[in-house]
Amino acid sequence: MSKDSEQNKLALALTVGTLISSNIVGGLLAGYFLDRWLGTGPWLLIIGLLLGTFGAFFSLYRIMSRLD
Repeated sequence: MSKDSEQNKLALALTVGTLISSNIVGGLLAGYFLDRWLGTGPWLLIIGLLLGTFGAFFSLYRIMSRLD
């Protein structure tokens, strides 16, 4: 295995990890702050978590489809 191939795999792994965590954390933070601002309880936090998770899996699908 060449050094470039190993670096590409490492870069892809770091990209996927960062992408998934940032989408989920971003959804959680947006939901949390909207809940505090609007006083809606945990509902927007839950919706933000779901949207962040959906966005993470959608982005992961896009990256994996580019590999084929």
